Amino acid sequence: MKPIRSLNRLWFLGWLWLLGWVGLSGTAAVGQAVQTPTEPLPGKTDAMDYGVFHSASLGREVPYAVSLPPSYRTSPERRYPLVIFLHGMFNDERDWERRGVQAALDALRARGQVGEFIVAIPRGENSFYINARQGERYEDAIVQDFLPFIEQRYRTLGTRAGRLMAGISMGGYGALLIAFKHPQLFAGVAAHCAAIFTEVPRPPQGADDRIGTWRYGLATKLYGDPPDPEFFDQHSPLTLARRQAAALRQLKIYFDVGSEDRYRFDVGNQRLHETLESLGIPHEFTLASGGHGWAFLLARSEAAFGFCWRTLASSLRAEPAKALKKKP
Repeated sequence: MKPIRSLNRLWFLGWLWLLGWVGLSGTAAVGQAVQTPTEPLPGKTDAMDYGVFHSASLGREVPYAVSLPPSYRTSPERRYPLVIFLHGMFNDERDWERRGVQAALDALRARGQVGEFIVAIPRGENSFYINARQGERYEDAIVQDFLPFIEQRYRTLGTRAGRLMAGISMGGYGALLIAFKHPQLFAGVAAHCAAIFTEVPRPPQGADDRIGTWRYGLATKLYGDPPDPEFFDQHSPLTLARRQAAALRQLKIYFDVGSEDRYRFDVGNQRLHETLESLGIPHEFTLASGGHGWAFLLARSEAAFGFCWRTLASSLRAEPAKALKKKP
């Protein structure tokens, strides 16, 4: 048991050194992360719902948040497109509201730049939203448990054309992974500063290799100890793009990353852009001035939500009658 504890300790210390913030999508100092409020936000407001769903894949209740469009509570006959949004590491479903994303979406709607759709945010812990080699099955929790739950509980369109995956950092990776693996379920995907690794992380090159320690510790948690290259490839957006090229040509794809991303995820995102280009897969990619995290997402909110709305609005044009049909 000592080697396992030692590895976990190295991994944890690597995180503390490398992050210096609340996590892969946070901006607060490490000391503030300990003080992150654990009390839930109000269970229901005009814009937000907070609750839990049962995940058979995880064997427990999982918290979630839902952003409701302005007319949702006053127009019970309407049904709406759905965005599933995945948060980053050391964040949770409440960060959508408290980091200002809901306010940004409200402002875009007030200016008439985007229309109405539901956003559902499940709590993903630090899972990277995969079915881990030696851990929990978060991909299944999203696809098999959360999506059906949301579409049964809320008035969604319930069609591929009316669904979109999105996420930030770890969640950007998760959104690409799930959309690329299940393109039959989603019309599109939008990812911000996605945590894309270009190769299997290798063991650290000595005690001073802090970045290597962090990357390798994370890889052993997700892809096996030691990391299994084949399993890594099965969960790499770069590999999935090549294996799923024909299907991905029918998927609307948007992703952006900051040119000053402190984790150098600009490298992985640019590699994905080059891969998609070489395969002739249409997509929108922006390397923008900025760093990593929620501030970058807010700076890109007009372009990103504009993409989401353009993609989902086609579902309303294609099935206008269903959009107004009462859900049984």
